[in-house]
Amino acid sequence: MEEKRALLKSLILFLFFFSLTIEMVAAESYCHAQRRVLVNACKRLIFRQSPTVDCCIRIRKTPMWCVCSIITPQLAALVNANDVSYIVGVVRRCGRPVARGTKCGSLTAP
Repeated sequence: MEEKRALLKSLILFLFFFSLTIEMVAAESYCHAQRRVLVNACKRLIFRQSPTVDCCIRIRKTPMWCVCSIITPQLAALVNANDVSYIVGVVRRCGRPVARGTKCGSLTAP
């Protein structure tokens, strides 16, 4: 009887961790797709051109956690304060509120 309980507990634990792993893989796949669509829609921002309507739609629809999850300290070191101000300004002009001091990965909004 104890062996069956131990086996059942092990099976439940396995299923729990397995479902978490599947959810994490699905979320990362979803975020990867969201980031790809965002980058494709907003390429002209690299040259500091005005965002297109499609770009603003993507900025409003793309989950922030998908974008902020890839902002590592190493990536943040490549971005200067003027770039952060520019990006935050574009995001705000596109209608997505960004509170002063908002953290996105290793970056902080001015």
